[in-house]
Amino acid sequence: MFKISYSPNLKGEVVISWSKNAALPIVAANYMLDYQIPLTNKPDISDVHAMEQLAEQAFQNSTNFFDLTSELATKFRASILLIPVGLKKFGEVRFVGSGGCKIGKRPLDTFDDALYKAGIEITYGEHKTFKVVGKPKKNIMLQEFSVTATEALISYLAFLEGVDYDITVYQVATEPHVKNLIDFLNYAGAKITMGLDHTITISPSSMKVQNSEFEIISDYIEAGTYFAIGAGADNSELVIKNVNVDDLSAMYNVADKIGINFKILDKHTIKVNSYNKANYKATKLEVRIFPGFPSDLQSIFWALASQFTGITKIFETLYEGRFWYLNELENLGAKVEILNPHQAIVIGKTDLHGGYVSSTDLRGGGAMVLAGIMAQGETHILNEEIIARGYADILNKLKSIGVHIEQIS
Repeated sequence: MFKISYSPNLKGEVVISWSKNAALPIVAANYMLDYQIPLTNKPDISDVHAMEQLAEQAFQNSTNFFDLTSELATKFRASILLIPVGLKKFGEVRFVGSGGCKIGKRPLDTFDDALYKAGIEITYGEHKTFKVVGKPKKNIMLQEFSVTATEALISYLAFLEGVDYDITVYQVATEPHVKNLIDFLNYAGAKITMGLDHTITISPSSMKVQNSEFEIISDYIEAGTYFAIGAGADNSELVIKNVNVDDLSAMYNVADKIGINFKILDKHTIKVNSYNKANYKATKLEVRIFPGFPSDLQSIFWALASQFTGITKIFETLYEGRFWYLNELENLGAKVEILNPHQAIVIGKTDLHGGYVSSTDLRGGGAMVLAGIMAQGETHILNEEIIARGYADILNKLKSIGVHIEQIS
């Protein structure tokens, strides 16, 4: 359990860690290579450790098929990114089903359909079985802009043997972590190009040995979280370093409408303060595919919206039911109303107070941390291990800027 006391006057620098969302597909794809590429800047978080443990476990236990049927595979959603590894190495994968954050319906229809169009047969029994039975289509249309389906498909196709034609995939996700995966695969010998209209073209090629390390990008979602903390904590000013500032353009547009004071110091550094907090104005927040406002930041900004004057409306276009955390915010005094599975409002400005809340999901847990910093009294956050899945060294980082936080049993 995290215990957070009201924490004004935050000051200092926060160095952003390397991206969880980039590391997971890259770590998985690295197991597909004949010679793994050094990844020295992997984020030190539980999901990355689980990915490595599951991969090692699967290779040890597999003979005629790649065995992803252990309980560990059910603990985090990114376990499905090891399916392309098994298809490449064994031609068949048995999968028990992935876990991850509860943020509404997250069906695997798009994922399965993408692999089906790539020549994979999928059958259902005690476990779900993926088996290579043919060659991929030359043109593959994804059912939606799915990050996971995009990552899995390009990883599988990158080094596919016996294919002498280009494959174009339409309606792909283009988030920074997808681009980082493409850079990694190209570094390993792949020939993948991204178009301007959400298309990717893959020319299956041979792997090449790389002895020098590959750099995973920094975590723009973590950067956005600390940006919101700097904007929300009373009388505070933070400098956020190791950011690719171009990845957060949509957040800057929202921050300008709200009235948040911030400045981009250089291409990797942002300064933000809360000195104009009394004048923050409500706005409309609409989640969109990249480069739109990211879904992973909506809960953080929703907690911040409790401090805006007026009614803030959010439209979550990507996930159905990502508002579980709003019930937790209500426990701290926020005035919220869920209109439907995709829309909600928060009425501000509200004086938050301490209480007991739970981390309903990774980013919802981040929202509880921000709320606890802004709330009078003490806030106790249960299921804090969920937060650790995506925020490296969060306790020490928060303490270093003046947050009154501790982990208690």
